[in-house]
Amino acid sequence: MNLNPDEAHVAKIRSAGFFTKGIVYSLVGALTFMAAFDLGGDIASTDGVIKFLLSLPLGKILGAVVALGLLAYTLWRLYEMFFLPGIPGSSKKAKKGFKRFRYFYSAVFYGFIAYSFARPLIKDLGGHKNPGSSSGGANEQKAALWELLSTDWGKYVIWALAIIVAGQALWQFKLGYSGKFMKKIDNYPDIKHEYDVIRNSGRMGYAARGTVFGIISFFLIKVILQHNADAYKGTEGALQYLLSFSYGSFLLGATALGLLGYGIFNLMVARHADYTTLN
Repeated sequence: MNLNPDEAHVAKIRSAGFFTKGIVYSLVGALTFMAAFDLGGDIASTDGVIKFLLSLPLGKILGAVVALGLLAYTLWRLYEMFFLPGIPGSSKKAKKGFKRFRYFYSAVFYGFIAYSFARPLIKDLGGHKNPGSSSGGANEQKAALWELLSTDWGKYVIWALAIIVAGQALWQFKLGYSGKFMKKIDNYPDIKHEYDVIRNSGRMGYAARGTVFGIISFFLIKVILQHNADAYKGTEGALQYLLSFSYGSFLLGATALGLLGYGIFNLMVARHADYTTLN
């Protein structure tokens, strides 16, 4: 598929973003799967991946490289938001607005994650000690929730967040079930030999993400009902919550495999970034 120069530049940024996103999710899935069956590793979110990278030689540099890749993904989502193709017809305006909101939400979400990867190096360059805790992000989220709970209107903001996250969970399940994320790949027979890998890993990944988002939404509702920000546990807490069920290790292992599959899916999308599309 031939691209004009501008499209080629966008495709490169997009490819870098999806590749980095794939690496992060692959590490989250692999570390969590190992922890589920006592094979080493740890139940991990992006904070866990940061902690893992910091344990490696030049870990802060590696974190900064990941941050740049996630920044590329953030910029691509903003590009999509601002340059969303027009959808003719007044009946399509709501659909277009919904897409813009999803792209903006995704840009903000991954922008914060990019910053969390860059933060150890930024603090180091600024001469600040960073004793190490990768749980800073989770603590900051709880502090923000406590601040919201201290106001009369804060609980409504948390309700809005819970609804948005729940909607994200339902959207992930819908994508996984419908396979809409494959719609452009269907038009390009040159990659049919990789089709099943992309489709199956994508479906596993969207189901796993839907599960995690659903539990996080449940945590946010608990924060409101209990008036206690400590009820929010974040992504790692959502994964640990699966262990509270019967056969919890298997539930956690299956979810971890799904997150690993989502990582593989993003790596494959990066490989074909000139014509694949994500919804």
